[in-house]
Amino acid sequence: MNQATSPNQRRFRRYGMKLPCRVKPRVSGNSPVLPELAVETLDVSGGGLFFLASAQWTIGTAIEFELDLPADIGRRPVGIRCRGTITRVVPQEGGRTGIGATIDHYKISTLGKASRGATAKAVSLAG
Repeated sequence: MNQATSPNQRRFRRYGMKLPCRVKPRVSGNSPVLPELAVETLDVSGGGLFFLASAQWTIGTAIEFELDLPADIGRRPVGIRCRGTITRVVPQEGGRTGIGATIDHYKISTLGKASRGATAKAVSLAG
C-alpha cells in the first residue's frame, strides 16, 4: 500500500512529530481489558496520527490513546486523551506495523504538579 497521499486530499496539515503515546483498544460490552501499549508517533494532525506498533491491529478497531505535549511545543505541558478509529495498517520492516488512526474526540488538560486533575476542555471533531 502506498503511504503517499496528495496534500490536496488531506483535511488537516500533518506535523512530523515523534511524541510518546499510549494506545489501547477501546473497551466495549463484555470485551476483555487489553494492556496499554507505549508507542511513538511519526506524524500528527488535527484529524489523526500515525504511529508504529509491534502489536497486530485491524482497520476499524476503536482505540483510546493519550499524548503528552511538552512545554516546548506550547506554553505549558498538556495531556491529550483521544478516542479514534484505525483507518490504515501498513506493514513495516522489522515486524512492526504502521498504524493510521483518526482522532474523533479529544480532551485537553494541563499537566504539572499544581495543575494535575485541572479542568479539561473537551472537543468533538465528529461533524
